[in-house]
Amino acid sequence: MRFPGSRNPKHYFPVTRKATRVDWDAEGDPQRWYVVGLDEVIVDLEVYGPRTLGEQLGFSVGESVQLDAASHGQLLERLAAEGLQVRSWAAGGTVANTLNNYTHLSGEPAVLLGAIQDTIRPGDPAWAYVAQTPKALNLNHLKPLPGPIGSAITYVSDDGERSFGVGPGVAGDYPPEAVPADLIEGAAMVLTSLYCLRPTTRPIAHAALRMMELARDAGVPVGFGLGTAGLVRELRDEVQQVLSEYVTVAAMNLQEATALTGETDALLAAEKVLDLVDVVIVTEGPRGLTVGGWTDESTKRETREEVRSGAIPDFNRWEYSRLVRRKDCPNPVRIYSHTHPYRGGPDRLANTNGAGDAALAALLHDLAANRYHVQTVPDSEKHAGQIEPLSYSSLSRIAQYSNRVAYEVLRARSPRLDGPVGSDEA
Repeated sequence: MRFPGSRNPKHYFPVTRKATRVDWDAEGDPQRWYVVGLDEVIVDLEVYGPRTLGEQLGFSVGESVQLDAASHGQLLERLAAEGLQVRSWAAGGTVANTLNNYTHLSGEPAVLLGAIQDTIRPGDPAWAYVAQTPKALNLNHLKPLPGPIGSAITYVSDDGERSFGVGPGVAGDYPPEAVPADLIEGAAMVLTSLYCLRPTTRPIAHAALRMMELARDAGVPVGFGLGTAGLVRELRDEVQQVLSEYVTVAAMNLQEATALTGETDALLAAEKVLDLVDVVIVTEGPRGLTVGGWTDESTKRETREEVRSGAIPDFNRWEYSRLVRRKDCPNPVRIYSHTHPYRGGPDRLANTNGAGDAALAALLHDLAANRYHVQTVPDSEKHAGQIEPLSYSSLSRIAQYSNRVAYEVLRARSPRLDGPVGSDEA
């Protein structure tokens, strides 16, 4: 359960055994600090071209649109006819990206649920998906179904903006009865996204609701990503209901937050989302990110940094507090933290796809780390109070950590981390 940068593991996890556990067959290891995610299993095909051409081809700038098989095929043909620069198939999916990043950050395993084509041959897009997935991300629970793997055409315009046209293939056919209840109930966290609920009549939508219900009833925190602003506008009422009934952590960018709440300010949007969930993370592009949550009056801790005001006066006053589920707070208090881009952001913005997934992976790591620590070191002073926190670290530290991990993706070509985040000196 390692942390990056200046965090010394012996200070955060004073336990005897330090080994990374990614071997699911390891003997004598009763605990598996894994995260389970349900996703549309898709591969990405990146295409580079002018922004005006992308709009002519029907892409919604900065958003994701779902295409039927015929439209998806026609789009591929048009892109080939234009002679654009194409990057070969790469493993994708917002939840899978987050799980991949979690395994690198924590050194712990993760499990991916979803549907994949039943026959995979060398050279297939599905072959690329499996080959590019690290061992720590367990694919054994994928459901093989006849038909092609889902695919997303990612159109990268000359200004660096990314737009998506998704052909779901068999991804939407994952049935609710395939959700493994024992695996969900033993997880440190579960995660899915709004993409799985588009449209709500697909089997995978029912599977997502079943997974979240199982997790909620077992006391397992639930993470939920909002996907894309257009989809939030389309399913706004359904999203609010899902957040209220099941979700612990909601992740979104500012455009999605605005679509959900009507607020264009990240703080005000976070304030409204906290009426529905315990924790919210709002990424704001070049402005950094805002994280909000709850703590109790008895557990709040005042910041040692400069107290700042925005749309909410003195919004970061209690950012040194640890997060607590709202239902566990006798006297709940909203807390917020904002952090600007790490080191001002990378000198060269190589990739904007996946930064939000990376930030969410860092947040999930901290929450899973708290569950790890409370079970392995129950007599620690960190768990001495009557109210058990949801997070291991303060809200301020979580915001910094999420920002740091997002930076690694922003300066890389891939939306996925390919190893642990190193020290700041590195």
